[in-house]
Amino acid sequence: MTRRCACIVGVVAVTLTTSGVSSAGSPPPPPPISLGVSSQQASPSRARVSASIAVHSERHGRAHVSGHSEPVSDRRGGSPSASEPLYPGVPSNSPLLQEPHPFGPDSFWYTDGSGHTCIYKPGSVLPCFTVTAGGAAALGGRGVNPAAIAAAIAARLELFPGRIQASPAASRGGLTGADSWFWLSPAPRREVLSISLRGESVTVSAEPSIEWRFGDGGALVGGAGRPYAAGPPPADAIRHLYGTRCLPGDVGRNPYVLPSCGARGYPLEALVHWAISFEATGPVTASGTLPSRTTGAGVAYPVSEARAFLVAGGNR
Repeated sequence: MTRRCACIVGVVAVTLTTSGVSSAGSPPPPPPISLGVSSQQASPSRARVSASIAVHSERHGRAHVSGHSEPVSDRRGGSPSASEPLYPGVPSNSPLLQEPHPFGPDSFWYTDGSGHTCIYKPGSVLPCFTVTAGGAAALGGRGVNPAAIAAAIAARLELFPGRIQASPAASRGGLTGADSWFWLSPAPRREVLSISLRGESVTVSAEPSIEWRFGDGGALVGGAGRPYAAGPPPADAIRHLYGTRCLPGDVGRNPYVLPSCGARGYPLEALVHWAISFEATGPVTASGTLPSRTTGAGVAYPVSEARAFLVAGGNR
């Protein structure tokens, strides 16, 4: 009896959605993340499996403090120049594209759904390329452009500002005439990402600096702060003294509150400005700066006041 091998081809598509909050408070349409998996029987005991990932989204984070969430922004300063494209070109006949695992045995190529060819490796941020008909290779040889590779990596780097914590907590609010402490948790720190492809090593660094805006007109450029502790305040503590109350219900009813007082308290913000630079070694040695980015966290911080009253006392 002759046995025939039947080939089976299957494609599974899964769509995941993520949610965000716009600055106006209304939820935007969820961005799709499409995962494709295909398999084909090669023999009675062997099958071929491949996968693809397509992502198109605009990421918005959320900072959560004391049961209330505020938008977290990601503002990109400037834009890469023509010599630093977000998707460096790589010729279709490049040896790099012929490697099924360009960044180790657990890496593979995929398309992003917008015509770009990208490298995937778990736990890594790797560049996407624009495949061209010819020209110099983007990696290896005299045509290497490390600034373009660095810009592609930096554009995909996720930089998180952390969440604002306070003492007194935002759920209770501060008190006029007494210092409020603020800090970010987890604290933003210097982010470094290095890749090495075909002999060229590119390292991208993002260095944070933090601008605090307290909502009453006061501002401070400092670090991430630190949690409140009894005793003399350390030099890197972020403290602010509010002089005017701002409580829910004050707006439109209390003529003495500041114009910046919001419906739930002062709009407290922590803006994290990231200075991004790169260094490259290998066939081409280069270094430079890339467009900066700003991420931020915010929360409504109410402030109450304590008043002293003179009352009639009895005889001693």
